[in-house]
Amino acid sequence: MTKKITVDTLARMTQDEFSRMGERFDKIDGTLLELKEGQKRILDVVLEIPSKKAFERLDNKVQAFDARLTSVERKVGK
Repeated sequence: MTKKITVDTLARMTQDEFSRMGERFDKIDGTLLELKEGQKRILDVVLEIPSKKAFERLDNKVQAFDARLTSVERKVGK
């Protein structure tokens, strides 16, 4: 169950309670930072994966080079 904190409650907090709240927020900040770093790693991996179109273009180039090589081999073999 989450506890809502009002402005009046914040005004009445002792220094110790306020410090504990600060520690909780620091933990939350640390967790968010870890999540952002994880998202960045995932995004880096996803961006390195070539798109289907890029892969098809590369495959077409390989096939064209293969056709040229076959043609040159035939000419050399004659």
